[in-house]
Amino acid sequence: MSERPSVADLNRRLAALSPERRAALEQAMRARAVSLPPELAAPTGRAAAQPGRRRRPTSRMAFSLFFFSGDGSTQDGEKYRLLLDCARFADDRGFAAVWVPERHFVDFGGLYPNPSLLAAALAVTTRRVQLRAGSVVLPLHHPVRVAEEWAVVDNLSGGRAAISAASGWHPDDFVLAPGGPDGFPRRKDAMFEAIETVQRLWAGETIDVTRPDGSVRAVRTLPRPLQPRLPVWVSAAGSVETFERAGAIGANILTGVIGHRLVELGEKITAYRAARAAGGHDPAAGTVTTMVHTFLGTSDEKVRGLVREPLIDYLGTFLRQHQGIEGGFGALDDDARAAMLDATFERYFQSLALLGTPDKCEALVEDLVDVGVDEIACLVDFGLPPDTVRDGLHHLADLRNRYQSSEGPTDD
Repeated sequence: MSERPSVADLNRRLAALSPERRAALEQAMRARAVSLPPELAAPTGRAAAQPGRRRRPTSRMAFSLFFFSGDGSTQDGEKYRLLLDCARFADDRGFAAVWVPERHFVDFGGLYPNPSLLAAALAVTTRRVQLRAGSVVLPLHHPVRVAEEWAVVDNLSGGRAAISAASGWHPDDFVLAPGGPDGFPRRKDAMFEAIETVQRLWAGETIDVTRPDGSVRAVRTLPRPLQPRLPVWVSAAGSVETFERAGAIGANILTGVIGHRLVELGEKITAYRAARAAGGHDPAAGTVTTMVHTFLGTSDEKVRGLVREPLIDYLGTFLRQHQGIEGGFGALDDDARAAMLDATFERYFQSLALLGTPDKCEALVEDLVDVGVDEIACLVDFGLPPDTVRDGLHHLADLRNRYQSSEGPTDD
């Protein structure tokens, strides 16, 4: 376990960078919406202590579990035990949902190439929790296959299937797309078109498909699902346009604090609510879910010691994936990358992740309540040992229970 670098150590690391390297670092941090923690940005290297916010009696928040990490290249025969154990815990403790992603061709997230397969496994080991894809990259699949597979999940689970639709971001993934890599440039439009088609099939309508001889046939998918309409989120990152288009069709939103300042996230949620209203949908009815790295324990410093190394490794892997696509991190030298990761970790630990005791973590929950978030999707598999993750779930359940109090507003 690595020790936390002191503020003085981090300031010395930053000061050792040349002006050019410091400028490159700051540009990369701006590109990822990362800023220096207050005590590093302050001229004295320290900032005035701010008491943590505590839960207000009227605050309400739903909690779900989110999975994204995991090295699919290992030979371990217990690869999915943590997912299965956590799903059963979420089911027993009243969490809203379990999210499993879609990832291809990389170790990072490599346990999750097909969320419908894993959701089907979870369907027969759980009873209440909603089973969600976080996300299905719709341009990589024929809508018929999406409707069929998730209708199976819906039947196995007794009507608990849901998806978040994503447009995709890595060009390599589009070797899987029905139309081939040429579909990459218009992937966002293709995603929204596919959402409409999947919902039509889900409702029992037919769609026209082209046979090999060029003739057209109308097809209707089976099995018939239990839910009359598939619950759909749209995965939205930096673009306010995606928030608005999701609102216009009445979908929910899946987003994250990565790449956002909270005030900017609040502005996008406001735009989403306005777009729902303009599209004829109840502006208050849509669910805004945000993914947050999560591990809770009995002591803030103990948690810091446990999470620092795996979270820095996780963030470094995440940023390296984007070099050459979004730029910034890949252009830095080793010292600047290390400084950026140290600063990113400090910012995450202080105010952008649920890391620490339940008391400490109430502050971020309150901030997310203020900007309009309805549900926190807790990413728990970012590199900690499985037994440690399991232990932390009990403290997370404590935090969740605080936000289910009858003192808050009731659900519609």
